Amino acid sequence: MSRSVSISALLVAIAMIFGRLTGLLRVLGLATVLGVSYANDLAVLMISVPDFLNAMLIGGAMAAVLVPEIHRRNQESAGQSASQLIVQTMLAVAVISGILALLLACVAPWFTRGLASGFSAAQISQASPLIMIVLWAFPLSTVTAVTGAVLQSQHKPLVPAYGNLFFNLILILAILFWVTPDQLSILAWAVVGAALFRLVTQLIPCFITGAFQGGFHNLLKFETLNRRLIVKYFQALTAIGLVIAFPVVSRSFASAFTGGISLFEYAQKLVELPRGLLGAILTMVIFPRLSHAFAEGKADVGSRMISQASGLILLISIPVTVVIYGCAEPMISLLFQRGQFSAYDATRTAELLQIAILSMPALIMSILTMDVFYARHETMIPFKFSLISLGCLVVLSLVLRNFMGISGVMLAFVLTSWFHFLMLTVGLHLKMQVSVIEGVNLKHCAALVLLTFSGIAISAMILRVITEPVMLVVYSGFVGLFCFGAVLLILRNHLPRFHRKLSL
Repeated sequence: MSRSVSISALLVAIAMIFGRLTGLLRVLGLATVLGVSYANDLAVLMISVPDFLNAMLIGGAMAAVLVPEIHRRNQESAGQSASQLIVQTMLAVAVISGILALLLACVAPWFTRGLASGFSAAQISQASPLIMIVLWAFPLSTVTAVTGAVLQSQHKPLVPAYGNLFFNLILILAILFWVTPDQLSILAWAVVGAALFRLVTQLIPCFITGAFQGGFHNLLKFETLNRRLIVKYFQALTAIGLVIAFPVVSRSFASAFTGGISLFEYAQKLVELPRGLLGAILTMVIFPRLSHAFAEGKADVGSRMISQASGLILLISIPVTVVIYGCAEPMISLLFQRGQFSAYDATRTAELLQIAILSMPALIMSILTMDVFYARHETMIPFKFSLISLGCLVVLSLVLRNFMGISGVMLAFVLTSWFHFLMLTVGLHLKMQVSVIEGVNLKHCAALVLLTFSGIAISAMILRVITEPVMLVVYSGFVGLFCFGAVLLILRNHLPRFHRKLSL
């Protein structure tokens, strides 16, 4: 890829690092103030509700559909049609999400029961008014999804990349200075305020770059939102929404255990840190250029982007998975064990983290494969695969929870993540004749899988012998470095794209 892509990826990575680190600080603040408790379970639900609803019901597919369509319309016209599409999309999602928020507020107890099926009737009664407050942030998040997609289409992903940083900073201030187990309503209003601030920071650059120029003419004539675009949008929305629902469904099953939502969230947050960073680079930097390349008929350029992105994901995710598995408990103790978070809580969280981290390579690669489908204007196949995977997740969670408790819920999430990725990869190859990594055949894939499990097995043996935290980190780091070198060797020897130069 070009040097400009490398620079964009670096800047977005820096922004996302800050955003993910503040997200981790937000979780650390909750752990210190609320520990592993029902109050923290409720706090986690409140923070996640607006963005979860946005991703699942309205805005999750916005970039996947809107970015390629803006590129197409800019190619065919002087940009007037694209501007009208942007403004009318913002109006439509604001109205629809506002109506949905009001409807959900009217049935708040039932909605809360769906989010936390293990809560008692008294807990549901306490949680419902707080969920009603954070629902006000839902329309703000949906409009933010549109402005973020617009900035991505203009190859200006930096401002959306800082969105999570702005959101988390406001919540951290509220958690550290005002939130207590008896004052959770403050956190609910902080979520609304943070969502509003995040939207304003994206509206301003959209106006400056002229993204809305001419878009307000014939505002209420929705010719630009044609049937073909709407069908593709809802197919992509359902596919992405189902994937977003994976952790939400798992968290609902975990709510049957005391502090289960908190434990699940703490473990998942450390998986989300590297996954979210690489996933954001794929979505904000590579996907717009990938869709642009396919729109111009440059399939070879698109294939090169896909191969290099896949190689980078494997090169980072496999060693990180092995390292985190080996030093899970010292990492959790260092980050979380203070205030209301006990040593026992650290041990339980570390056990879940060792299971959860196994899903990270599959989660990141799934983002890439879905982006390839959407860049080629294919939305039905990801929808079908996501629906099948969600059904598998529910069945596995019910079965494994009975045998393994909350660990079974996490294992069901891991197995489903890999199943979903494998279906997407096979479907991409059979239906669109696109390989996730050109030049790497089944033998090489088997070598990468064997390398990953060998690294985890070595880490497990180290855990049985060494108990001193610092030495655990050191030995896990050495195993991770070995895996990094082995993955790099496989890619450079068998992947033409990596033979001469490894770059983004």
